[in-house]
Amino acid sequence: MKYYDKIFLLVSLAALGASLGYYFMNEPELAKKDAKVSSLLSQKAEGVKWSDIVVPKLDLTPMEWPEVKAQDPEGRWFFQVFTAPQIWVDNDGKFITESPYIKARAMQSFSLKYGGVSNEPYPIKYVGFMGSPDNPRIQLRNDVDKTFFTGKLNTPVTMQVMSEGKAKTVDVGLVIKSFESKRVKKADNTISDIVTVTLFDKKYGKEIKIYSNKPTVIEDSRRLSLVLPDGAEWFVVKAGESKQVGEALYTVKSVDFDGGSAVVEMVPTDKNLPSQTMKLSDKGVEPVKTSKK
Repeated sequence: MKYYDKIFLLVSLAALGASLGYYFMNEPELAKKDAKVSSLLSQKAEGVKWSDIVVPKLDLTPMEWPEVKAQDPEGRWFFQVFTAPQIWVDNDGKFITESPYIKARAMQSFSLKYGGVSNEPYPIKYVGFMGSPDNPRIQLRNDVDKTFFTGKLNTPVTMQVMSEGKAKTVDVGLVIKSFESKRVKKADNTISDIVTVTLFDKKYGKEIKIYSNKPTVIEDSRRLSLVLPDGAEWFVVKAGESKQVGEALYTVKSVDFDGGSAVVEMVPTDKNLPSQTMKLSDKGVEPVKTSKK
Protein backbone atom coordinates (compact mmCIF):
# COMPACT_ATOMS: atom_id res chain seq x y z
CA MET A 1 0.00 0.00 0.00
CA LYS A 2 1.33 3.37 -1.00
CA TYR A 3 1.92 6.20 1.43
CA TYR A 4 -1.00 8.43 0.30
CA ASP A 5 -3.39 5.41 0.34
CA LYS A 6 -2.59 4.92 4.00
CA ILE A 7 -3.33 8.59 4.69
CA PHE A 8 -6.69 8.37 2.87
CA LEU A 9 -7.63 5.22 4.86
CA LEU A 10 -6.80 6.90 8.17
CA VAL A 11 -8.91 9.99 7.26
CA SER A 12 -11.90 7.79 6.27
CA LEU A 13 -11.70 5.82 9.53
CA ALA A 14 -11.56 9.06 11.51
CA ALA A 15 -14.70 10.40 9.73
CA LEU A 16 -16.56 7.12 10.31
CA GLY A 17 -15.66 7.17 14.00
CA ALA A 18 -16.85 10.74 14.40
CA SER A 19 -20.19 9.91 12.71
CA LEU A 20 -20.80 6.87 14.93
CA GLY A 21 -19.89 8.87 18.00
CA TYR A 22 -22.35 11.68 17.09
CA TYR A 23 -25.16 9.14 16.44
CA PHE A 24 -24.72 7.26 19.73
CA MET A 25 -24.41 10.48 21.73
CA ASN A 26 -27.68 11.96 20.26
CA GLU A 27 -29.68 8.72 20.00
CA PRO A 28 -31.73 9.39 23.21
CA GLU A 29 -32.73 12.89 22.03
CA LEU A 30 -33.78 11.61 18.59
CA ALA A 31 -35.88 8.84 20.16
CA LYS A 32 -37.60 11.43 22.40
CA LYS A 33 -38.51 13.62 19.37
CA ASP A 34 -39.90 10.62 17.46
CA ALA A 35 -42.10 9.72 20.44
CA LYS A 36 -43.45 13.32 20.69
CA VAL A 37 -44.33 13.45 16.96
CA SER A 38 -46.12 10.08 17.18
CA SER A 39 -48.13 11.31 20.20
CA LEU A 40 -49.26 14.49 18.39
CA LEU A 41 -50.27 12.61 15.26
CA SER A 42 -52.40 10.18 17.28
CA GLN A 43 -54.56 12.95 18.82
CA LYS A 44 -58.00 13.80 17.37
CA ALA A 45 -58.57 17.22 15.72
CA GLU A 46 -60.50 19.79 17.80
CA GLY A 47 -62.91 22.58 16.75
CA VAL A 48 -66.17 22.88 14.85
CA LYS A 49 -66.86 19.96 12.57
CA TRP A 50 -67.53 20.93 8.98
CA SER A 51 -70.83 19.90 7.51
CA ASP A 52 -72.80 20.52 4.31
CA ILE A 53 -75.00 23.64 4.18
CA VAL A 54 -78.27 23.47 2.31
CA VAL A 55 -78.57 26.39 -0.17
CA PRO A 56 -82.10 27.24 -1.30
CA LYS A 57 -82.78 27.13 -5.02
CA LEU A 58 -82.57 30.55 -6.72
CA ASP A 59 -85.85 31.43 -8.36
CA LEU A 60 -85.24 33.98 -11.19
CA THR A 61 -88.22 36.13 -12.22
CA PRO A 62 -87.90 38.46 -15.24
CA MET A 63 -88.96 42.11 -14.81
CA GLU A 64 -89.01 45.27 -16.90
CA TRP A 65 -86.85 48.18 -15.79
CA PRO A 66 -88.21 51.74 -16.16
CA GLU A 67 -86.77 54.21 -18.64
CA VAL A 68 -83.52 55.88 -17.51
CA LYS A 69 -84.05 59.52 -16.60
CA ALA A 70 -81.71 62.25 -15.40
CA GLN A 71 -81.84 63.08 -11.70
CA ASP A 72 -80.64 66.69 -12.00
CA PRO A 73 -81.79 69.75 -14.01
CA GLU A 74 -78.56 69.79 -16.06
CA GLY A 75 -79.21 66.23 -17.28
CA ARG A 76 -75.85 64.79 -16.14
CA TRP A 77 -76.85 62.68 -13.11
CA PHE A 78 -78.05 59.24 -14.26
CA PHE A 79 -78.73 56.00 -12.44
CA GLN A 80 -78.41 53.00 -14.77
CA VAL A 81 -78.30 49.24 -14.27
CA PHE A 82 -74.73 47.94 -14.04
CA THR A 83 -73.43 51.54 -14.32
CA ALA A 84 -72.34 53.37 -11.21
CA PRO A 85 -73.71 56.93 -10.97
CA GLN A 86 -71.13 59.61 -11.72
CA ILE A 87 -70.76 61.12 -8.26
CA TRP A 88 -67.69 62.70 -6.65
CA VAL A 89 -67.01 64.49 -3.39
CA ASP A 90 -65.43 67.95 -3.51
CA ASN A 91 -63.03 69.50 -1.00
CA ASP A 92 -65.96 70.72 1.13
CA GLY A 93 -67.45 67.23 1.39
CA LYS A 94 -70.35 67.97 -0.96
CA PHE A 95 -71.49 65.56 -3.66
CA ILE A 96 -70.84 66.81 -7.20
CA THR A 97 -71.66 65.40 -10.64
CA GLU A 98 -68.89 67.16 -12.57
CA SER A 99 -65.75 65.07 -12.97
CA PRO A 100 -62.65 66.47 -11.22
CA TYR A 101 -60.61 64.71 -13.92
CA ILE A 102 -62.38 66.70 -16.64
CA LYS A 103 -61.81 69.86 -14.61
CA ALA A 104 -58.10 69.03 -14.35
CA ARG A 105 -57.91 68.45 -18.12
CA ALA A 106 -59.59 71.81 -18.72
CA MET A 107 -57.11 73.59 -16.44
CA GLN A 108 -54.19 71.92 -18.21
CA SER A 109 -55.44 73.13 -21.61
CA PHE A 110 -55.78 76.69 -20.27
CA SER A 111 -52.59 78.35 -21.50
CA LEU A 112 -52.38 81.29 -19.07
CA LYS A 113 -51.05 81.37 -15.53
CA TYR A 114 -51.15 84.03 -12.83
CA GLY A 115 -48.03 86.19 -12.59
CA GLY A 116 -48.77 88.77 -9.91
CA VAL A 117 -49.75 92.39 -9.27
CA SER A 118 -47.25 95.23 -9.56
CA ASN A 119 -47.12 98.98 -10.05
CA GLU A 120 -47.07 100.08 -13.65
CA PRO A 121 -43.55 101.17 -14.69
CA TYR A 122 -43.23 104.71 -16.02
CA PRO A 123 -42.13 104.45 -19.67
CA ILE A 124 -40.10 107.67 -19.84
CA LYS A 125 -36.39 107.16 -19.05
CA TYR A 126 -33.57 109.64 -18.56
CA VAL A 127 -30.77 109.31 -21.17
CA GLY A 128 -28.46 112.29 -20.56
CA PHE A 129 -28.13 116.05 -20.87
CA MET A 130 -26.18 118.66 -22.82
CA GLY A 131 -25.07 122.10 -21.64
CA SER A 132 -24.86 123.11 -17.98
CA PRO A 133 -26.95 121.84 -15.04
CA ASP A 134 -28.45 125.34 -14.76
CA ASN A 135 -29.60 125.43 -18.38
CA PRO A 136 -29.62 121.83 -19.63
CA ARG A 137 -31.03 120.23 -22.77
CA ILE A 138 -32.32 116.94 -21.39
CA GLN A 139 -32.48 113.77 -23.50
CA LEU A 140 -35.35 111.36 -22.80
CA ARG A 141 -36.53 108.00 -24.19
CA ASN A 142 -39.98 106.41 -24.34
CA ASP A 143 -39.55 102.66 -23.78
CA VAL A 144 -43.00 101.85 -25.20
CA ASP A 145 -42.57 103.19 -28.74
CA LYS A 146 -38.74 103.44 -28.61
CA THR A 147 -38.68 107.15 -29.44
CA PHE A 148 -36.12 109.76 -28.32
CA PHE A 149 -36.71 113.47 -27.67
CA THR A 150 -34.99 116.46 -26.09
CA GLY A 151 -36.46 119.26 -23.97
CA LYS A 152 -35.64 122.37 -21.97
CA LEU A 153 -36.79 123.46 -18.52
CA ASN A 154 -40.42 124.71 -18.28
CA THR A 155 -40.97 124.21 -22.00
CA PRO A 156 -43.26 121.60 -23.61
CA VAL A 157 -41.20 118.73 -24.98
CA THR A 158 -41.62 118.18 -28.71
CA MET A 159 -40.29 115.79 -31.33
CA GLN A 160 -40.10 115.67 -35.11
CA VAL A 161 -42.21 113.09 -36.96
CA MET A 162 -42.69 112.47 -40.67
CA SER A 163 -46.21 113.03 -41.98
CA GLU A 164 -47.04 112.86 -45.69
CA GLY A 165 -43.34 113.14 -46.53
CA LYS A 166 -42.84 116.26 -44.39
CA ALA A 167 -41.29 116.75 -40.95
CA LYS A 168 -43.85 117.78 -38.36
CA THR A 169 -43.34 118.99 -34.78
CA VAL A 170 -45.46 117.08 -32.26
CA ASP A 171 -46.03 117.84 -28.55
CA VAL A 172 -45.28 114.61 -26.62
CA GLY A 173 -47.31 115.75 -23.59
CA LEU A 174 -44.38 116.39 -21.22
CA VAL A 175 -43.00 119.49 -19.52
CA ILE A 176 -39.63 119.36 -17.69
CA LYS A 177 -40.17 121.16 -14.38
CA SER A 178 -36.77 120.64 -12.70
CA PHE A 179 -33.34 119.11 -13.18
CA GLU A 180 -30.98 118.13 -10.34
CA SER A 181 -27.57 116.48 -10.55
CA LYS A 182 -26.04 115.28 -7.29
CA ARG A 183 -22.61 113.70 -6.80
CA VAL A 184 -22.82 110.64 -4.54
CA LYS A 185 -20.12 108.44 -2.99
CA LYS A 186 -20.96 104.76 -3.33
CA ALA A 187 -20.17 101.90 -0.95
CA ASP A 188 -17.13 100.91 -3.06
CA ASN A 189 -15.76 104.47 -2.63
CA THR A 190 -16.45 105.42 -6.26
CA ILE A 191 -18.10 108.72 -7.14
CA SER A 192 -21.22 108.85 -9.30
CA ASP A 193 -23.58 111.58 -10.51
CA ILE A 194 -27.23 110.86 -9.73
CA VAL A 195 -29.69 112.86 -11.84
CA THR A 196 -33.30 113.54 -10.86
CA VAL A 197 -35.72 115.01 -13.43
CA THR A 198 -39.21 116.15 -12.53
CA LEU A 199 -41.73 115.94 -15.39
CA PHE A 200 -45.32 117.06 -15.67
CA ASP A 201 -47.07 114.33 -17.65
CA LYS A 202 -50.36 115.41 -19.25
CA LYS A 203 -51.46 111.76 -19.60
CA TYR A 204 -51.40 111.21 -15.82
CA GLY A 205 -52.18 114.85 -14.96
CA LYS A 206 -49.43 115.13 -12.34
CA GLU A 207 -45.70 115.56 -11.75
CA ILE A 208 -43.52 112.45 -11.89
CA LYS A 209 -39.88 112.12 -10.88
CA ILE A 210 -37.50 109.99 -12.93
CA TYR A 211 -33.98 108.99 -11.94
CA SER A 212 -30.76 108.12 -13.71
CA ASN A 213 -29.97 105.20 -11.36
CA LYS A 214 -33.32 103.41 -10.98
CA PRO A 215 -36.67 102.94 -12.75
CA THR A 216 -39.82 104.85 -11.80
CA VAL A 217 -43.19 103.24 -11.10
CA ILE A 218 -46.64 104.83 -10.99
CA GLU A 219 -47.73 104.30 -7.38
CA ASP A 220 -51.47 104.65 -8.02
CA SER A 221 -51.51 102.68 -11.27
CA ARG A 222 -51.38 98.91 -10.90
CA ARG A 223 -51.24 96.07 -13.39
CA LEU A 224 -51.77 92.31 -13.23
CA SER A 225 -49.51 89.99 -15.18
CA LEU A 226 -50.59 86.76 -16.88
CA VAL A 227 -47.84 84.36 -17.93
CA LEU A 228 -48.02 83.05 -21.50
CA PRO A 229 -46.95 79.52 -22.56
CA ASP A 230 -43.57 80.78 -23.79
CA GLY A 231 -42.85 82.50 -20.45
CA ALA A 232 -43.61 86.03 -21.69
CA GLU A 233 -45.93 88.24 -19.62
CA TRP A 234 -49.20 89.85 -20.62
CA PHE A 235 -49.80 92.91 -18.44
CA VAL A 236 -53.48 93.68 -17.85
CA VAL A 237 -54.60 97.09 -16.61
CA LYS A 238 -58.39 96.73 -16.88
CA ALA A 239 -61.15 94.27 -17.70
CA GLY A 240 -62.05 93.82 -21.36
CA GLU A 241 -58.51 93.41 -22.68
CA SER A 242 -58.07 90.49 -25.10
CA LYS A 243 -55.17 88.55 -26.55
CA GLN A 244 -54.90 85.77 -29.13
CA VAL A 245 -52.78 82.94 -27.69
CA GLY A 246 -52.30 79.90 -29.89
CA GLU A 247 -55.65 78.63 -31.14
CA ALA A 248 -57.81 80.59 -28.69
CA LEU A 249 -58.81 84.15 -27.82
CA TYR A 250 -58.41 85.07 -24.14
CA THR A 251 -60.52 87.92 -22.75
CA VAL A 252 -60.19 89.35 -19.25
CA LYS A 253 -63.68 89.48 -17.71
CA SER A 254 -62.72 91.02 -14.36
CA VAL A 255 -59.60 92.07 -12.40
CA ASP A 256 -59.16 92.18 -8.62
CA PHE A 257 -55.92 94.00 -7.82
CA ASP A 258 -56.46 93.92 -4.05
CA GLY A 259 -57.23 90.18 -3.97
CA GLY A 260 -54.69 89.35 -6.66
CA SER A 261 -56.84 87.51 -9.19
CA ALA A 262 -58.41 87.75 -12.63
CA VAL A 263 -61.29 85.96 -14.36
CA VAL A 264 -60.38 85.11 -17.96
CA GLU A 265 -62.53 83.55 -20.67
CA MET A 266 -60.95 81.36 -23.36
CA VAL A 267 -62.82 80.99 -26.68
CA PRO A 268 -61.19 78.44 -29.02
CA THR A 269 -60.90 79.21 -32.71
CA ASP A 270 -62.43 75.80 -33.38
CA LYS A 271 -66.16 76.39 -32.81
CA ASN A 272 -66.67 72.71 -32.02
CA LEU A 273 -64.65 73.07 -28.83
CA PRO A 274 -66.27 74.55 -25.70
CA SER A 275 -65.17 77.86 -24.21
CA GLN A 276 -63.72 77.97 -20.69
CA THR A 277 -63.80 80.59 -17.95
CA MET A 278 -61.12 80.37 -15.28
CA LYS A 279 -60.11 82.32 -12.20
CA LEU A 280 -56.34 82.87 -12.09
CA SER A 281 -54.58 83.65 -8.81
CA ASP A 282 -51.58 82.56 -6.75
CA LYS A 283 -53.66 79.48 -5.82
CA GLY A 284 -53.57 78.35 -9.45
CA VAL A 285 -56.28 78.00 -12.11
CA GLU A 286 -59.85 77.36 -10.94
CA PRO A 287 -62.94 76.86 -13.13
CA VAL A 288 -65.64 79.52 -12.83
CA LYS A 289 -69.26 78.52 -13.27
CA THR A 290 -71.05 80.67 -15.83
CA SER A 291 -74.80 81.12 -16.08
CA LYS A 292 -76.41 79.37 -19.04
CA LYS A 293 -78.45 81.49 -21.41
